Amino acid sequence: MSGGEKSLTALSFIFALQRYRPSPFYAFDEVDMFLDGANVERLSKMIQQQAQQAQFIVVSLRRPMIEASQRTIGVTQARGAYTQVLGIKL
Repeated sequence: MSGGEKSLTALSFIFALQRYRPSPFYAFDEVDMFLDGANVERLSKMIQQQAQQAQFIVVSLRRPMIEASQRTIGVTQARGAYTQVLGIKL
């Protein structure tokens, strides 16, 4: 299986578990990394729908996922060795 197929399989299992026995929140770290653009959009819509029942914290660099979020927090390196945290409410 490709990386994208593995990701879709794991995500399908997680969403099936969510419907069977919901959790109050889910944390995803770059789950869309190996997905193509169409599947990233599908995943972002699925997370938006399921966010009615639970909180999702998603780490992503993909544009469709960021655009679908309610809030975006960015961490970037500022001048020197310091990091800067930027928050945007969408």
